[in-house]
Amino acid sequence: MNKSRQQGVLIFATPLLLALVFIFVTLLIDGSRLLMMQSQMQSIVNSAATAAADEAQACGGTDATWASMQQRALLAAEAAGFDGEASDLEILPGVLRPGETATSPMRFASRNPGTEMAQTNATLVRYTRTEPVSFLLPQKLFPPITISADAVARKEVYATLSAAGSTATVEDGLLGMLIGSVLGMPGYSLDATALNSLENTLIGLGDLLAALGVDDLTDLVDEPLLDVLDAVVTLAGGTATPAGRVVDDLAGAVGLGGLNASAIFEVLAEPPPPRQTTVPAYDFVVSLVMNSVRASNQAGNGLLSLDLDTSDSALLNSLVGSESLLADLDVSLGLWVDEPPKIVIGPARQDSNGQWMTRVAAADIALDARIAVDLSSSLVNTVTYWLNLMSLGSLDVKLLGGGEDAIQIPLAVRVGGGEAVFEGAECAKGTSNATSFDFRMQGGVANAESGAIDPVTQQFVPEPIYAPILDVEAKFLGLVTVVDMDVCLSAEADVDIGSSASYESLETYNLYCPGGVCETAGLSSTGGIDNVDVAVNNLSLLNCAGSASSGEQDILDELSDALLTPFTNLLSTVLEGVVTSLVSPLLSALGADLGGMQLRVLGAEQTGSQLVENVVFDE
Repeated sequence: MNKSRQQGVLIFATPLLLALVFIFVTLLIDGSRLLMMQSQMQSIVNSAATAAADEAQACGGTDATWASMQQRALLAAEAAGFDGEASDLEILPGVLRPGETATSPMRFASRNPGTEMAQTNATLVRYTRTEPVSFLLPQKLFPPITISADAVARKEVYATLSAAGSTATVEDGLLGMLIGSVLGMPGYSLDATALNSLENTLIGLGDLLAALGVDDLTDLVDEPLLDVLDAVVTLAGGTATPAGRVVDDLAGAVGLGGLNASAIFEVLAEPPPPRQTTVPAYDFVVSLVMNSVRASNQAGNGLLSLDLDTSDSALLNSLVGSESLLADLDVSLGLWVDEPPKIVIGPARQDSNGQWMTRVAAADIALDARIAVDLSSSLVNTVTYWLNLMSLGSLDVKLLGGGEDAIQIPLAVRVGGGEAVFEGAECAKGTSNATSFDFRMQGGVANAESGAIDPVTQQFVPEPIYAPILDVEAKFLGLVTVVDMDVCLSAEADVDIGSSASYESLETYNLYCPGGVCETAGLSSTGGIDNVDVAVNNLSLLNCAGSASSGEQDILDELSDALLTPFTNLLSTVLEGVVTSLVSPLLSALGADLGGMQLRVLGAEQTGSQLVENVVFDE
């Protein structure tokens, strides 16, 4: 009886066990098939996302478009084995950013491909398909499932940019006096060796981070500025080197103690760790000096005063000489800094508000220049001769314009608004080592007029050009002096400096360079000093002693008719020479340009392909 029952159970259980084994083996095989399919799909989206990220705004240059991103994704997917419809791939442009902490997952935020492509640095590709659980088992019992794989790839290149000028334009006497003024050390000077050392001493940003004990560039800006100075001195070779001594001296400059490194550096987004980017010590020093001047201005000390003469200024000395109209020049400068130049590190894309993230501003400066001009003796003698010849002996006229009678030119210059906007970057791709950059550059708004800068309000105060210009004597019958007066010149001047926006491209910039030091590349905007128009207005001749008698006025009128045009031309020539050969180089050395914009590319770092699977989405 028991044996019969056992045989009955076996007859019933055996087919069931065989069926279960069949189902289990089938599911095992199908599970392996689905896992393999999932792996293949993941490989496809990884390839597609990596290729498509080349067309994100931060990597694809100015020609990056949504259509080109889609095309690259599809071509890469097909090369990886994709054989479905294009609609099976969901392609989303967006922004991939780190999580809130170092251990948090990266987060992706999609962007509208029609209106927000300029904000993108990454691409998400999602591949979804429906597959039967098994080809052998009934679908009613095992309905098809949806398999999905996604990946986000991020690629962008970060540029390190500066508008702090360079030693190609710097006036060594000015920079030395500036440093001396902010240190309270009159007589401080920089020689050519020190200037070359500042330009040629390169501070590696990676070395700077290591010296400060910080992990990345976004942490650098919060470091105390004096700690950064100490680290730079060490990296520059200590005080035994000219560059190290200058930076060490600046630790005692006015107003730097309460600042952090954000006064010098501006870091946008999340740049990769700097491997080769270096910053010339010169850019660092100019920004330090200008920050100190601003601190002095804002502390109620008024304009920072500097005095230059031909004995200690190569720029002034170049304007005088045997073939020049000028015999001597003395210049007193008052400097007000609204915004110092910074070293800016950022990508070529827009933020969530549609504004370009990386903008490099030139220095915003007001310059009060008091220029004393001595006319050359050859000019004085020549003009005196012709004036007496023209008067036919009725007047004894002598041209002045030297010593106590030097022409006094008050010139107020305001420069600001110069800006370079980083609008395009093409990443190095494949085996290429070259990147390229595109900038929209706007020359600074420059305004120069005869006048002064109020040291309290920083407002323009009109003031004429004024100088004793002629010594005139008239005698009756050549014997009795009837008029003896000094004639003064009074005039107003306005200097129009052209400025316009332009697009400038750096076609090739290497990411990795022999010896680990890449070249500094320079770009210049159009306009500026090549488009200077000097207008001398309301020129008049006056009796220096005050009101003129009728006889004196007749002589003044006669002289005005003869000399109005020559004196206007003389002043225009002198002013144009002063602006182009003196004021413009001085401002360029401080990171400001008259109507133009100078930009230097100091380095570039590329993120490479950052690939994230199963990404976390921003809400």
